[in-house]
Amino acid sequence: MASRKKPLDFEEKLHQLEELVNDMEKGTLSLEDSLKAFEAGIKITRECQQALKDAQLKVDMLTSGSSEPKVFDPESG
Repeated sequence: MASRKKPLDFEEKLHQLEELVNDMEKGTLSLEDSLKAFEAGIKITRECQQALKDAQLKVDMLTSGSSEPKVFDPESG
């Protein structure tokens, strides 16, 4: 049975992003390693942006004033 890797939580992603930025700011990475770090940072940033969008959608849904209960599905939004 193939196991799916559990996605990292938002705070852990932010921590990883901070570490990448710190490594790049030191100026000790090679050009190739800097590009890899930049690429990883872009990926993490996009994941964090999506998590924030999903959270905003959920908040909007919960505060919409509708008396009808709704199920949040980030894939549909």
